[in-house]
Amino acid sequence: MHTYFQICTVLRRTRVERVSAQLFELGCCGIAEEDQSDGSVRLIAYFEAVQNRTAFEARMRQALPQYECRIDPVPDEDWTTAWRSFFQPVYPTPRIAVCPPWKLVPDPPGGFAIAIEPQMAFGTGHHETTRLALLGLDKQIAKGDRVLDVGTGSGILSIATAKLGAAEVMAVDIEVSAIENARANCVLNNVVAQVNLSQQTVDGVCGVFDVVVANIISSILLPMLPQLSKRLRPEGCAVLGGILARERDAFCDALQGANLSIDEMLHEGEWVCAIARRASTWANE
Repeated sequence: MHTYFQICTVLRRTRVERVSAQLFELGCCGIAEEDQSDGSVRLIAYFEAVQNRTAFEARMRQALPQYECRIDPVPDEDWTTAWRSFFQPVYPTPRIAVCPPWKLVPDPPGGFAIAIEPQMAFGTGHHETTRLALLGLDKQIAKGDRVLDVGTGSGILSIATAKLGAAEVMAVDIEVSAIENARANCVLNNVVAQVNLSQQTVDGVCGVFDVVVANIISSILLPMLPQLSKRLRPEGCAVLGGILARERDAFCDALQGANLSIDEMLHEGEWVCAIARRASTWANE
């Protein structure tokens, strides 16, 4: 049975970030890059099965009209093998390393390594949005913080938060596969005691937190900002990523509307991540 499928295309290196962003907007859950002998890049984007394949292909052709794309099924048992072919250690910040469990690396000076078993959940440290979120957390987490991770995916941000000194992390995701992957990765990184995983939306979360982190595509993140803001204590910090640079103005307006003021905007490639702070009072409370 083919539960997943992949889209393959070959393009110039300078186009990889833009096309990757378009593929993530289409709903892909992982991208692999293979360098070609002529300097081009073979891009492989993995997708979960869709109900209406014809409608999806029409959306894909509209989003990428200038590229010749091949669509193939991917057997479930081939998923991890596909990831292993390109999943190498990365260093999102000077003191954080992310690696697969079959290629462990030493802890960076004054920091730590995170081992991530790549499955269908997003978050291996290879995408710019994940690296930006890790950088934001590295700047903001203080020992003893209580943290909410919304859309936890692989659990990478929750694991980093726990290793940075957070006393308690509430990690939520609406996908069963993500929670299962995040739980396995928490066990792998010995942070089970600090991370509480739950399959639910942010609406079901109770209490307030010192830090809220969410690395989610803009169409989901922006409408969620008021709820995320209300889960922050007064003057609490939010690390919010998954936003394309061309969406920055709309993002800033949405942050202001959610009573969040920007402390710093982080950039990498065509992506941005906001470090924002909640005002001491909420106008509608």
